[in-house]
Amino acid sequence: MLHSKDIKNLSELTLTFCSKHKKSEFFTDLVGILQLGKLHACFSKAKQKGISTKDLLAILLSFPFLGQNNVHRFINSSWSSFVDYGKDVYYRLKKNSNINWRGLLLGTAIQALKTLKPYKSNSKEVKAFIFDDTTIKKTGSKIEGVSRVWNHVINKAVLGYQLLVMGYYDGTMFIPVNFSFHREKGKNKKTPYGLKPKHYRKQKKKKRAKESYGFTRKKELNSSKIASCVSMLKLAVKKGIACEYVLTDSWFTCWEMVKTAIDNNLKYIGMFCKIKTTFTYRGKAMTYKQIRKCNRKKIKRNRKFNLYYIRTVALWNGTPVVLYFTRKGKKGNWKTLLNTELSSSFNQTVETYQIRWSIEVFFKESKQYLGLGKSQSTDFDVQIADTTIAMMQHLFLSIKNRIEKYETLGKLFENTKAECLEMKLHQRLLALLIAIAEIIDQIFTEVDSCQLISTMIRNPKAFEKLKLLIDPKEYKISA
Repeated sequence: MLHSKDIKNLSELTLTFCSKHKKSEFFTDLVGILQLGKLHACFSKAKQKGISTKDLLAILLSFPFLGQNNVHRFINSSWSSFVDYGKDVYYRLKKNSNINWRGLLLGTAIQALKTLKPYKSNSKEVKAFIFDDTTIKKTGSKIEGVSRVWNHVINKAVLGYQLLVMGYYDGTMFIPVNFSFHREKGKNKKTPYGLKPKHYRKQKKKKRAKESYGFTRKKELNSSKIASCVSMLKLAVKKGIACEYVLTDSWFTCWEMVKTAIDNNLKYIGMFCKIKTTFTYRGKAMTYKQIRKCNRKKIKRNRKFNLYYIRTVALWNGTPVVLYFTRKGKKGNWKTLLNTELSSSFNQTVETYQIRWSIEVFFKESKQYLGLGKSQSTDFDVQIADTTIAMMQHLFLSIKNRIEKYETLGKLFENTKAECLEMKLHQRLLALLIAIAEIIDQIFTEVDSCQLISTMIRNPKAFEKLKLLIDPKEYKISA
């Protein structure tokens, strides 16, 4: 029952909400993405005893905006009183090996790109697929499929997974479209996957039907990351995502990746450091270091980026590629940048490659604010589910920020510089907290969300706390 009898529906609360937060229909549209016919197939093999899988997923997607980190915390909060579902319902959904989480994420990304078409400021913006991996640390060896993996940041092996992510940069923002988990077997046969035999034996092992999506995802754990990249790239192209470039760091730059890009009419730019790989240069087989030494007197200076560089063209398995050798200052260490587009200038190559930074920001934001990789479930299917949900949450927040700020702030990832990429995600979470509450009646069908909103905004202490957390310059009460 409403605290104030004169409030009959959500639209009558306009005097209380700032104008920025009144566009609740935006999040309704995002949740509506899950209800499109093309994505229904992702749940076709999942049975939830009469409970709508899509409704459960919508609730899970709402967790960060309700201040909840996981199912356990949600069930034990006041929010759980608005739904009749117990915790087992959510866990059954996440553990279901028959849900096509990959298709769900990719399908949502494609629908998001269609949604963003009206907000394109420049059709000539560079569009690129970006690949990179990050270490997902875990605390229990019983978690299914974990191993000791090398963390290049701290130069130390840690327990967990390597998370390989494929993202799409649409000229303005980063969109996660696919991912896979990988583990490292290690060279010591006495310690499989870097674990003591007694620990490896106690690790969770779950039986899955060979035709299930979960079986395929689990099998990927032992596949190479390059093979997964190739598979993801082919799938994205097959689904019709328009793109120009493939961008990677030095670890992923290899002939297999370059060839796959070329075969799919894409240009490839990546750092290169494969010492033993040879190119054909001046009729001879040479490594990239040998080629650089042959051109040590052709050094030029680029003032825009304050870099010294050498440009050469060599053949890699019969395919001409541009090798840019760059360094900072006259005594800096040389780095090699490979580009398959021969007509591209040095400035164009560096500017395009800088877009790769957007995936690093994605990792930072998603881990810090959306709990990416924080799931401690021993079930590998749950790890896949939680990772997919975190990526969809990031996608939704990015779209909201993009559309709301399109006219005033311009592009979200302007020039891919770190200072522009460093967004205040907590402010977006606050905005969506109110937006989610405003449309709560569409997610929880038996709840009078007016009472919930009224209580929240009419409580002086609660509302003052919200105002303190929102940037005072952006917070304006509508008249």
